[in-house]
Amino acid sequence: MNRLFIVEGIPGSGKTTFARRLAEQFLKYNPNVNLYVEGDLHPADMAWCALLTNKEYKEICDKYPWYVQELEHNKTVWDGYIIVAYTKIQNLDSKLYNYFESKEVYDGRIDIETFCGVHENRWKNFGQQATGINVFECALLQNAVNELLLFRCSDEAALSKYIGKLISCVEKLKPVIIYLNVDTKSAMKRAAMERIDQDGNHVWESRVIEYITESPYGIENGITGVEGMYNYFEKRKQIELKIIEKLAVEKYCISIDIDNQQEMVGEFIEKICKIQRI
Repeated sequence: MNRLFIVEGIPGSGKTTFARRLAEQFLKYNPNVNLYVEGDLHPADMAWCALLTNKEYKEICDKYPWYVQELEHNKTVWDGYIIVAYTKIQNLDSKLYNYFESKEVYDGRIDIETFCGVHENRWKNFGQQATGINVFECALLQNAVNELLLFRCSDEAALSKYIGKLISCVEKLKPVIIYLNVDTKSAMKRAAMERIDQDGNHVWESRVIEYITESPYGIENGITGVEGMYNYFEKRKQIELKIIEKLAVEKYCISIDIDNQQEMVGEFIEKICKIQRI
């Protein structure tokens, strides 16, 4: 049985926890379960991964030999390129981190034709080669919508068309989309509180505000501050819900109360396992 389950939602909705619990539940019935959460070396997506030529990768290994073992463990080869999940490497030198970050395909770093070509090919190859039960966190909607909306200023029709292309690449896996629908402000506030530094500074929230406000979309629309961040994620959520509605796949939109999330998630995961007969 080869399947794909995609967990989506805005930051703070509990995607990572949900995806992990779903995979754990599937493992009770099937030993061939593959979980991919944000930052992992992903078979279809490339968020938090650097795209290097063979020459560039060799130069990095020669310059930083003490990282070679971890680099080898966190890389994959694709179409003549080396893809490195650099955020998984412990105690990474700041200069090397910045170099890898500059080699990401997201955040408007490469032209739209190259981005779409690389992205679609990765999804197509995954759809053709995947085996077992696969669980993705945020790989279909979050990363692509952020990229095309914030950095390419794409409209809703273009976003919907692009996501439709990606999902068609994996149709033989009978994809199931699970969307965690939460109150935007409550979720974002929780995410900010959970991601502070040792001094109590809201470092994650500050980075996200900067990410949004300094993007072409943020500048064009005059987005500023915390309220601007809330408004962006509310808009993104509404766009994603519209996109899902149009997709000809099985989908579940779960309205979640933040205060009772653990219980609600547990009940739904048991339910979906029975429905899917995993």
